[in-house]
Amino acid sequence: MRKFLTKIRFYTATLSVFILNLNVFGYSLKGICSPGFNCHGCPWATAACPIGVFAFGSAVRRLPVLALTSILTIGIAVGRLVCGFFCPFGFLQDLLYKLPFPKIKLPKFVRYFKYAALLLLVFVLPYLIGFEQSGFIKVDKPEIDKTDNGNINVTITVENISTHDVTSPEVKLSYIDQETKEEVYSESKQYPDITIKAGETVTLPEIVAPNKLGTADLHVTSPQSNVLQEVPYKLYFCQICPKGALTASIPNKLGTETTGTYASSGWFNLRYVILYVFLILMMISSRPFCRILCPLGAIYGLTAKYSVVTMSVDKDVCINCRKCDKVCPVGLDVVKEIGNAECIVCGDCIDVCPVNCITRDIRFKKKNKDEEITCNGQ
Repeated sequence: MRKFLTKIRFYTATLSVFILNLNVFGYSLKGICSPGFNCHGCPWATAACPIGVFAFGSAVRRLPVLALTSILTIGIAVGRLVCGFFCPFGFLQDLLYKLPFPKIKLPKFVRYFKYAALLLLVFVLPYLIGFEQSGFIKVDKPEIDKTDNGNINVTITVENISTHDVTSPEVKLSYIDQETKEEVYSESKQYPDITIKAGETVTLPEIVAPNKLGTADLHVTSPQSNVLQEVPYKLYFCQICPKGALTASIPNKLGTETTGTYASSGWFNLRYVILYVFLILMMISSRPFCRILCPLGAIYGLTAKYSVVTMSVDKDVCINCRKCDKVCPVGLDVVKEIGNAECIVCGDCIDVCPVNCITRDIRFKKKNKDEEITCNGQ
């Protein structure tokens, strides 16, 4: 029979996958961050990915206070226990590792790569590079003059509220039926000889349109009112993320959308190559993404020292059988490294310890005292 903690980990991870992908039923909470690594570009995703939020915040040079506070709170509360029990991508790695393939051990130095990814691809490079943002315009309410021949003259004023010039501004006139709310007439007009400089307001030449105001409402829009942001050099973590490639880029590619962060032109660009490499690694080594590249795991690792939930081993009782090392999903020297930044607090080592010297601990600190009180237990 499988051990108790291993069973619990399987059930909590399964439940987490379900809860974090409730948008398949129409439940979306993208205003909050998921605790586990789950791409918000996935059409099923319930919540936002904290790494995507941090990278975007860095690119627009804004501090995402709510996201940062929530993730640090989770990290200080339970540390990397989230990785072991509630991360959908960690769960996928556990499942693929069970496939009957030859297994390899990853060298320990690869654990530092994820901290480099967190620093460079989530914070530093997005901050330095920012976004390539196209110019966009704000369309004011149009002025309408009725004519004697049953038409109307529509005068449209637009303002360039971006930092880039807008060339060849385009507007679209649409009549929306007052009862059916359906579009009954539309007309587009482009002005190739006009350039609107950043911050400039321009009144465009009049447009003559049929008068349907008795039964329909006139709406004036512009495709250049949509902000188009491109990532220079593809040096943000979201551009290479294998989770994003698997659950956002592939559905995007198989669907109708062809633009945006998760769109791609071929099956063998950098994003997909990284995905293919990690899928292979997941079958032959335990939790390679967690150990090599996961920036969210790096954040939780940095909070592990202060986490309320941790792990410890009683070295006086330990018989040095090394059974714990064989089952550790992140390849720790358990006696020396348990409870450190790499430990995902999964409890697999507790299950196999023949002398019960490993415990999951809840740490508290008394006020006005330096000594730490530890309550041990599973």
